[in-house]
Amino acid sequence: MMDPELRDRLLQRFGQYLESAPPGLDDLSQPEREIDLVTLFTELAALKNEVKLESRQVRRALEHSQELIDGLRESNQQVRNELTRRRQAQDEVRQAAERPLLLELLELRDRIEAALNSVREYRPGPLSTRRTNRFLAGVGEGMEISLRRLDGLLTRYGVRALDSLGRRLDPDTMQAVTIENREDQEDGVVLAELRKGFLRAGEVLRLAEVVVNKRRSES
Repeated sequence: MMDPELRDRLLQRFGQYLESAPPGLDDLSQPEREIDLVTLFTELAALKNEVKLESRQVRRALEHSQELIDGLRESNQQVRNELTRRRQAQDEVRQAAERPLLLELLELRDRIEAALNSVREYRPGPLSTRRTNRFLAGVGEGMEISLRRLDGLLTRYGVRALDSLGRRLDPDTMQAVTIENREDQEDGVVLAELRKGFLRAGEVLRLAEVVVNKRRSES
């Protein structure tokens, strides 16, 4: 289908030709005057050539515009890739810088949790006073609050604890430091955690130190 703008341009040029036509063409009612068909076809041929020339120019302009668009699209993609690479590099540098601090926080968490377990396991003796028991209860409550806040801080940094109890030993996330012999459990099953393991962003931040089961041989 012809472009509307091109069609209007052709009609306009044809109208200009008719206005400038030689005498006789404007009065078709006079049969004694003949139309100069040679001139008409010559003008039409020139008009056709001009239309072809303009069409080629338009096509070249469109091709050039497409090249510019493709170049801009490629440049934008390169910029996005570079921004992504820099963002990843910044994340790696930040995580590497934060790792020692997070490991220190995990050590602090271990101490608080061990102290809290000791308070929970304490059983008052016959000589214990109410004041001592209230003091120990307050200390335990304060440790629980500190442990929850510390866990919340670790969570904000993407740190989560490994779930290893009852699972088979995974050398990528666990380290067997002690072996026990229980016939009611399968070989390689984690029986206890001596030190919790933690992950960060899917990577091991600290290996879990665990007790692993190993059945005694029949011999």
